[in-house]
Parts: sequence; C-alpha cells; structure tokens
Amino acid sequence: MKFKDYYQTLGVSDSATQEEIKRAYRKKARQYHPDVSAEADAEEKFKSINEAYEVLKDDQRRAEFDRLKRHGFQGGDDFRRPPGWQGDWNFEPGAAGQGGFNRGDFGGGSDFSDFFESIFGQADFNRGFGSAGHPGQSTAGQRAGRHSRGDDIALTVRVSLENAFRGGKTKIKVPAAPGYAEKTLSVTLPAGVTDGQQLRLRGQGRPGARDGDLILTIQHKPHDLFEMDGVDVVLTVPVTPVELIEGTTVRVPTLSGEVNVKIPPGTSSGKRMRIKGRGLPVKPAGDQFVIVQVVVPDDLDADSVGRLKEIEADWNFNPRAHLECVEQS
Repeated sequence: MKFKDYYQTLGVSDSATQEEIKRAYRKKARQYHPDVSAEADAEEKFKSINEAYEVLKDDQRRAEFDRLKRHGFQGGDDFRRPPGWQGDWNFEPGAAGQGGFNRGDFGGGSDFSDFFESIFGQADFNRGFGSAGHPGQSTAGQRAGRHSRGDDIALTVRVSLENAFRGGKTKIKVPAAPGYAEKTLSVTLPAGVTDGQQLRLRGQGRPGARDGDLILTIQHKPHDLFEMDGVDVVLTVPVTPVELIEGTTVRVPTLSGEVNVKIPPGTSSGKRMRIKGRGLPVKPAGDQFVIVQVVVPDDLDADSVGRLKEIEADWNFNPRAHLECVEQS
C-alpha cells in the first residue's frame, strides 16, 4: 500500500488555508468530473480528489494526517501504519467535531482507499449503525461486512424504447437479502442507453468496509412498431402496389417525432430507406431504417383479380427471370 499525500493530490502546500483547499478542490473536481472529462482515468482522479478533500477540510482528520507526514512519509512511499499507532480519534458514531465523525460526513456511498481506511478506520466508524445510519440498529449482514468490501448486486432493468431514447429517472427496487431490507432507488438513465448496456452505481450494493456496487443491465422492452438493430431503429411501413409504382410520400413515426419519407417511383417491396440521426442519441447517433412492404387487400373479388391479371399480361414482365436455371453445356 502506498502513502498518499493529500496535499499533492489537491495541489496545495502543507500550510494551505481552508479557503485555499476549498478553491483547489472545486477546480480539480470540475476538471476531472467523469461527466465532463475525456481523460481515461478521470473517475479514479475524481475519487482521489474527493478523498483528499474529506481529510483536509476537517481540522481533526487533517491533524491526524499531518502526524503521519511528520513521521517522514512522502507520497508514493510504501506505507504501513506505525507500530502502536493509536491516533488522536475517539471513534464514536455521531461525535463529529468532538474527536469522531458520523456517516453523513462521508456521503453514504463514498469509495475510500485502503490507505484512508488504515488511518481513519472506516470499518470502526460503521459500528453501531444500521441501514438507516442510526445507532443501535446494526444487522447481522452489516456486522459480517464491516471488515470486507460489500457484495455487488446485479439486476436487470427493463425499459421502454421511449425511455431508452429520452433517458431520465426510473425507480429500481433492490431486493432484500438476509440481514438487509429491500430498498428503492431513483436512478437516472442516460439518453440513448442500449440493450445490454451495464450501468454501475458505486456504493449502492451491500454495505461493508467499502460498500459494494449496484450493476444494472439494461433490457429493452418489445415495441409495437419499432425493432432495434444495435443503436439503429427499424420500422416496417406498409404501402400499396400503386404507391410503389407511382411513388409517394408517407409520414412515419420515429422515437423523436413524425417525419415525411419520400418513396421514389418504381421502388421495390423490401427496400430499406435511411433516416439519418433518428436512432438512439449516442455518439455517433444511430439512424432509423424504413422498410417498405407492399400489402394487398385480403377481400379482393374475382372481377378485381381478373382486371389485375389483364394489366399484368400487358406488362410482359417476369420478376423471377434472374432465378431461371441456365442450361449447362
């Protein structure tokens, strides 16, 4: 385990004021927030920045950390808690500002490093708390998880294509388990979430020294009109034989509203026509494909069929000529 210099993480000096620490934290948090940063390791840097700020913003945690630095530790050094190290903390729940701290100080689902926990004893500060964070409500499951990372939970979430397209909030029920009550979470789905895509909600799994994660696998519900091909939407549009012969314009639905599609004269049944950018709103955006399919009335009388045959005879047209076998020499 490596020693982390929280001052270096935030880019401030050991003597920085709380105002300087806060400014540095806000600047780096904006820079590396996973929603805005394109850097591959933005999420890990964002976690490190938050961990450093949790320590340095609190006078007692900062004093504890400074004591370790006075022992000669520097960032990147191999770290072991000094023999007999007791620290200045009285790890009593709810004693924040009086030698202890409470669960609320850590945002409930924060994912702190082993180095952090070796100094501040995250497993100890869970003692006496139940699932709601109140003293005297510990469960068997939480007692078992104090000294290890909590289990991840994997769930499948079925969403409509409309919700997958728009994104937005949806409620997820996390099932009960021995020692854990059922809970309901409000989860924000990103716009354009694909079938089979996995979303990881850190810290929403089973409690432990570090809470496990909740892993959601998205499954699109079947739709009455649309089918999906990856990020593309496919829609079959029925047309009459005359519409294919003469050409026409049809109004078709998409996940983002109706559009007009022009069908050129002489279009064959089964032709795929693309509406650019009307698929799922990812980068690059998917498309919508319209498949024209000729349909005929199912109640044609004999006279109508006879007239159609006369017209067809005048065409002198064999649509299957390309399938005829060529005599082998």
